[in-house]
Amino acid sequence: MKKITDLRKEDIEHIEIVCFDVDGVTIKKGTEIKEVRTLDDTTLTVKTSNLSPRLLKKMIELKKYYVIAISSGRSSLYLTKIFYELLWKNAALISEIGIFTLFEGELIQNEKFDDETLGIMRNIVVDLKKLEGKNKSFGSFEAKQFLITLHAYDEMQEVYDIVKKHDKNNQFYTIWNGEAFDIAPKRLNKGTALENLAKYLNIDIKNTMAIGNGPNDQDMIDAAGIGVTTEPKNVKGDYYTESLGHLGGEQLVDILLDINKK
Repeated sequence: MKKITDLRKEDIEHIEIVCFDVDGVTIKKGTEIKEVRTLDDTTLTVKTSNLSPRLLKKMIELKKYYVIAISSGRSSLYLTKIFYELLWKNAALISEIGIFTLFEGELIQNEKFDDETLGIMRNIVVDLKKLEGKNKSFGSFEAKQFLITLHAYDEMQEVYDIVKKHDKNNQFYTIWNGEAFDIAPKRLNKGTALENLAKYLNIDIKNTMAIGNGPNDQDMIDAAGIGVTTEPKNVKGDYYTESLGHLGGEQLVDILLDINKK
């Protein structure tokens, strides 16, 4: 792997899409979800960091040179809220690990689930809900259309056991990222999501760049023509960002802007 500061103009001459992970790359990590239910109503509170005005301004400028894609396990509504000022021209929001893509006013569903898969997902959620009140680490479900995301205070073996119980053919993955479990069919990943966006825009996947920091970003980094990691000890890429007191995504934006302005 090379330092991101080694990136040169000739290395990126073919790049048309630059794809960014969210948590820990473009906004600070950390999500607090609280759900309070009564017989009459439910109150769901979500607290996350915002995209800084400084980085937003830079990313808007970067759209002059590339299609900017934001790829996350988050819901489309959440991403629209956080990145609204980045929309709409030359900006794509890839949500729920690629199940949906929002591009220039169109929300595209890339994956249609069959009855069997939907049944497995439903049964997993029903059994996970039974852990509430029984396991002190149980948090709350993040509001999403299909992707199952359970926030927890600590990793819980029961989650793996429940998925295994209903997933007889080992079609699903369960990823613990330190604050939540993501559960979805193995065919869904950020790499496939980036490929779908490139195909939709009629762009060769080799003409893409992607940056991420977690285990669910590795497929995306591997699929891209140029892969960048902000956590080189845990995630591998062609380049890695360095700790300069701000998010790795911002360092990449700074370098790309500098190269294009020369």
